[in-house]
Amino acid sequence: MIEKVLQYVNEQQMIEEGDCVVAGVSGGADSVCLLFILIELQKKIPIEIEVVHINHLIRKEACEDAAYVQKLCELYQLPFILVEEDVQALAHKLHISTEEAGRNVRYQAFERVLGDRQGKIAVAHNKNDCCETFLFHLFRGSSLKGLGGIRPVRGKVIRPLLCLERSEIETFLEERNISYCIDCTNLEDNYTRNKIRHHIVEPAVRDISSMAVNHIGSACDRIWEAYNLIEELTQQGYARSVRVVKAPPTFEETYIIEEVPFRLLHKTIQGYVIMEVLAHVTKSRKDLQSNHIRQVYELLDKQCGKQIHLPFEVCAQRDYTGIYIYRQQKIQVDTQVQKIELSDVEKTKLIEGEELVLDISAHQAFRVKVIPKHALDIDWKNIPQNKYTKLLDYDRIKDNIVIRTRKAGDYLTINAMNQRKTLKAYFIDNKIPQVQRPHCLLVAEGNHIIWVVGGRISNFYKISQQTKYVLQLSYIETATQ
Repeated sequence: MIEKVLQYVNEQQMIEEGDCVVAGVSGGADSVCLLFILIELQKKIPIEIEVVHINHLIRKEACEDAAYVQKLCELYQLPFILVEEDVQALAHKLHISTEEAGRNVRYQAFERVLGDRQGKIAVAHNKNDCCETFLFHLFRGSSLKGLGGIRPVRGKVIRPLLCLERSEIETFLEERNISYCIDCTNLEDNYTRNKIRHHIVEPAVRDISSMAVNHIGSACDRIWEAYNLIEELTQQGYARSVRVVKAPPTFEETYIIEEVPFRLLHKTIQGYVIMEVLAHVTKSRKDLQSNHIRQVYELLDKQCGKQIHLPFEVCAQRDYTGIYIYRQQKIQVDTQVQKIELSDVEKTKLIEGEELVLDISAHQAFRVKVIPKHALDIDWKNIPQNKYTKLLDYDRIKDNIVIRTRKAGDYLTINAMNQRKTLKAYFIDNKIPQVQRPHCLLVAEGNHIIWVVGGRISNFYKISQQTKYVLQLSYIETATQ
């Protein structure tokens, strides 16, 4: 059996020479077997072994388990680290299950002990655990990934015993007269996994097929291979059909699923691409379900402007070219910039050559300067174009300049005859996504939009031969300065 595990470890590239292997040893059959297997592997691969035992402070006899593991470590001259944590109290505090709290405590302790050293965290999951995990995920409703069961390697976590059934482990210990502790909670039906073990897996092995655990393990491997293929195709589809923009004023990322390339993808891959986008926006896959993917997909057949609301304050909205997915932000007053004006004193300073910097949020500001036209060395017939710096006819501005977001009645002039176009029509003609329109920054004189920041200026304020003073406006992102 040792050769079987060694071959499995090599196949899965679990351990390298010089690794420090932090082994989680509870004292039960699986973890004691893991410890003895690692001691045997150490004879073939130069590694260090450190043992961590977690006392969850649930059972009275838990101290005896800790003492037993410590005795084993002393016998084989291995470092022993004891961690004690009231898992039930922690679960109550965090409003999570005792199982989840215990798992969090264990892995956090393993990671602390390993630290920044080269090495791995070895845990004692076996084929039966993989089988139980598969059934647990199947019954609860799971993606294809969840049906892949437990993987042999996940980051720094390795599972050398995943090639063994629990019966093989018990036989190994019995043949070598190695004792182990029995956790009485494993015999109860208080935990979901115990119910699956006692009432589903064990009867299946006994009454249906003695190879049931092996067969489910093999099925998990095949599912995982299929998932890996789908994941590769998903990344390719994501690259072709998704783009990300970061627009002011919140600088939150907006993910755009482009309709044309997206519809060319296989329907299965489409679902995975949507899930990938949602996971990026929410920074988590928790609470994201198949019905959320379906709702986003159905937006493609809805009219422009239709939107749905998802967990984590995420909004998906149909637009001209596809679907915009973003996290809704509560726009703060300092971001909306309802009123930033230039007073008469400030205008005088500007004409005298001073530059004003108007901070409108933690991330944004405008540089404002008034310059005599003759002082600018520019070909006025071909004024250089810059998306975020504009030169305007200052003499045409009669009232205060206001930097703000849109209001009812806003308009621009669009030609030499100063014909008007509503701001709404401008947004539509230039295919500005509806999701971005409320956040577009505008430089305005009353309802007359001087400049749609990042877009065009109103024709009325363009430089002419009669211009004496030029208003130079520059939008800057102060966070990137």
